[in-house]
Amino acid sequence: MYLFRLRCSRVLRKFFRFAPRSRPAPLLRVQGAPLPFIEGVNLPWLRYGGDFGANAWNPAGGLGRTEKQEELRRHFQELKGMGIHVLRWFLFCDGRAGIRFSRAGTPLGPDDRLFADIDAALETAAAEGMEVIFVLLDFLWFNKAAMVNGVQTGGRSNTVAGAYKQRALRRRVLAPLLERYGRSPVILAWDIVNEPEWATRGWGGGIIGPSVSFPAMRRFIKRAARLVHRHTSHLATVGLGNAAGLPLVRGCGLDFYQVHWYDRWESVAPLSWPVRELGLDRPVLLGEFPTKNSTRSPRAIVAACRDSGYCGAIGWSLLAEDDFSGIKGTAG
Repeated sequence: MYLFRLRCSRVLRKFFRFAPRSRPAPLLRVQGAPLPFIEGVNLPWLRYGGDFGANAWNPAGGLGRTEKQEELRRHFQELKGMGIHVLRWFLFCDGRAGIRFSRAGTPLGPDDRLFADIDAALETAAAEGMEVIFVLLDFLWFNKAAMVNGVQTGGRSNTVAGAYKQRALRRRVLAPLLERYGRSPVILAWDIVNEPEWATRGWGGGIIGPSVSFPAMRRFIKRAARLVHRHTSHLATVGLGNAAGLPLVRGCGLDFYQVHWYDRWESVAPLSWPVRELGLDRPVLLGEFPTKNSTRSPRAIVAACRDSGYCGAIGWSLLAEDDFSGIKGTAG
């Protein structure tokens, strides 16, 4: 980990050294109209990998079930009470539901519950005045494969690393998904991969499982961004683990960049670094920050984002059960 942090620090210093200076931070725009500073929350799931699609654990699917819609509505109403209307929400997670695969691991298409679950989720979100940033793949998609009670988790690196399987994923799964929901007013953006560095060789890859080469990850991100623009009126982004990962996605056709910040990355990518100093061609969103067990309060982190020129900040998280999720605890 020390060597990885050192590499990140060197990469980011080099990035700053050669970036154009004194450039105003770009504004985030939707169909030409600038958006105000975004304050949102990572939902990020009711149940990891269980919200959208079916598997042996949940043959009837996820959020299409009446009791799940009622649970979701309660959470949305809670967020409305906090003044939050933008959600970052994980879709396929580690590949355990929502997609049909061949025995060889080739994506065949959406499963028979995926669209019903997304329809139900978007209907509930619309009724409660929410906007959604859908995260397509989590970095655990690239984790070592494991079979748990008849369900495979992770083990999907070849759908990005391999040309044939990547094409199948894009054409058979992502294109139909984006075409179906491409005009939904509830969806703000599509986040192609959550923290891809942890699966990219030389950028943290190998920590969780088989890594993907830098060129292969960039090709996937570029091609997925093109699909977003071809089939939707929405924005495309990638949620980087921290700002040191920007070279991985710069020039990939994204509409805004997205970085995450936790205290452990402060020495690598300080939150106080002005966005304009990065010389980027797109705005930057803080897509995750701790709302618990940080040296800074959530209020202080959001204020630092405003001062640094970010276009918004999305807290981690409402429902994830980890040491950094404290939205409910800060609701007052």
